[in-house]
Amino acid sequence: RKETLADPGFKHYCQANQWWVHDYAVFSLMRDRHQTPDFRHWPAMSSYDKNEVQALINSNTTEAQEAWFYIFIQFHLQKQLDKAIGHAHNLGIAFKGDLPIGINPNSVEAWVDASQFNFGLQAGAPPDFFSASGQNWGFPTYNWEAMKKDDYAWWQQRLGRMQQFFDAFRIDHILGFFRIWSIPKPFT
Repeated sequence: RKETLADPGFKHYCQANQWWVHDYAVFSLMRDRHQTPDFRHWPAMSSYDKNEVQALINSNTTEAQEAWFYIFIQFHLQKQLDKAIGHAHNLGIAFKGDLPIGINPNSVEAWVDASQFNFGLQAGAPPDFFSASGQNWGFPTYNWEAMKKDDYAWWQQRLGRMQQFFDAFRIDHILGFFRIWSIPKPFT
């Protein structure tokens, strides 16, 4: 642990990815501790609070050490992916990624950026020749008005992260940027 924390590469990774990796680590910690990704059912931290996340990450507690383990894993995953991409590029191979239009309602994105989504609506497709009753994909629709207020920062970060790994990428259901079939979520 001491060796990793002192590694300049790890320090650089943590600084460059602080905008997401701390949130991801604490989300993963809570998800595993409470045995559910549905943060609405966690007894603690069910509502995202950046200050609370930073306090946990910067504390000298067992929880903090466990959270840093998730950061350690992400660091090594990126090192491995960077190495694989570099090797493939040297062989003339390009990478194409796939970016889904939606997010899981129980994801770290939903926990951290709840204001960016309409959780009372679910995305889908209208009835058509292939599905007489339509399709309900189960993910929340985007709150485009909220996203517009910060110049679509959520999308800029997401696409910027994709550019680190892929030479090209496709947005699955890109029509979702122009129109989306919104289905009211039933009350439970």
